[in-house]
Amino acid sequence: MNSEALGSLNDLDPNYPVPRVHDFLSRPVNSTFLDYVFNDPFGCHVFPGDIPDYPMPSFFADMDRDITQARQIHLWAYIPTCRYRCHFCQYPTITLNPKSASSRQVFVDLVDYNIKEARMWLQKVPSLAKAEVGEFNIFGGTPSLLPEPELRRLMDFYLRHFNFSAATMRFEGEPGSLDRNYLLLLKELGFTKISFGAQSFDDRIISACGRMHSAAECEETIRHAREIGLDWVSIDLIYGMLGQSVDNIKYDMEKTLDLELSHVVITKLHMQEFMKTRTGVSGDRQSHWQRKGLIGTDSMTFPGLGKQYQMRELVEQYLTPDYHEHPTMYFHQNHLQPEKWKGIITDLETQYPEVAIGLGGSSKCTRAEAINITGYKKYKEALDDDRLPIEGSRGVSPLQREVNAFKMALSTLVPVDDAVFRQRFEGRSFYDNPIISLALKTLLDKALVTVEDNRVSLTQDGVTLVEAIINTQFVTPQV
Repeated sequence: MNSEALGSLNDLDPNYPVPRVHDFLSRPVNSTFLDYVFNDPFGCHVFPGDIPDYPMPSFFADMDRDITQARQIHLWAYIPTCRYRCHFCQYPTITLNPKSASSRQVFVDLVDYNIKEARMWLQKVPSLAKAEVGEFNIFGGTPSLLPEPELRRLMDFYLRHFNFSAATMRFEGEPGSLDRNYLLLLKELGFTKISFGAQSFDDRIISACGRMHSAAECEETIRHAREIGLDWVSIDLIYGMLGQSVDNIKYDMEKTLDLELSHVVITKLHMQEFMKTRTGVSGDRQSHWQRKGLIGTDSMTFPGLGKQYQMRELVEQYLTPDYHEHPTMYFHQNHLQPEKWKGIITDLETQYPEVAIGLGGSSKCTRAEAINITGYKKYKEALDDDRLPIEGSRGVSPLQREVNAFKMALSTLVPVDDAVFRQRFEGRSFYDNPIISLALKTLLDKALVTVEDNRVSLTQDGVTLVEAIINTQFVTPQV
């Protein structure tokens, strides 16, 4: 068993109960789970295909077919600009000073390239123009850095070329740029939802992770949004960051309830050793924490796994009475709807396609997926050469389609109903799939799921470890 991972698991705050999953993860027989949560590179919201180097014509044909059959799709545009790079950032970004003269041209170029890419998608996938958009998101980076003329130009294009007849619109930003005037602009353009990363309500932790805003600015953004009628405000919080204690998470949960946030996303940070050398999809490099020499100074250390799971249990303790978790990590007040876009692409009844336009975007349907180029220079070169900026694509075999459907459904934390599964797969039960059936046997033996009336439900430990379950247990049986 990994002694380093076990030591991290035993890093506990004596003022809080030992977390439920501690016993499970400390058993040698469950070392696969412990190794995963210790290294955890991405989380559970990635459901890859199993056929590498999938031909692009086949990818577009699959997308066109699935989009034609889907009731709705998720459409999103990625604007990768940022004023600075957060220390935990794992995504491709363009760091700039939004007030400089040179940056104005970058914003113009980004909108030009995004529109050009969108036009190419419309040509390659004919069904896309008529497909009903269930939710449209502008993600970042920090798209709220976009000057008003460029945001208006971008939205004018999307509203004229896609079917927004039933769409809700969501916009991501950050407190430093989501001021009252920008929020009024978003409302005028039709956005009804906003989201931004607070990461913490403790200024010390906010500063330690490289953010250039304060907790007071977060609260001000929430207040302004409510004053102008944007009631759907989703806040991102992170637990497990440098210098963070279990008490810090307790304070964050108290603030969450005090602010009566409609929606909150609470993510576990990746562990210390992995953070030293990776920034996720944008490539291997030193983390900003390491480059700036912050790790281990002034009592700034990463909380171990044990403390992280104590933090997770505090989240459940504080939010469970008034909030519902759906899917994992996404919490919404009981009387409100969950995140629409996540349901569109993960709920077993839907799992509709998503199309992502912009640097590093990820588009998928049931049969194939494609990831965009993550380097801005190569991204521009592809579009200048009239090529869609796709880095690569993977197909999904019939067996893997069933596995992915089951795993996505499991990530919602809603019981996976075999009757619904059969409707999707021409009468095939998930028990007919050898990968799923073998995984279920293991998960039942380990008391991570229960099965009743052919409905698979996660136990409490299963909910906490759902990422590890999805990413370690569904493997092709050895012949």
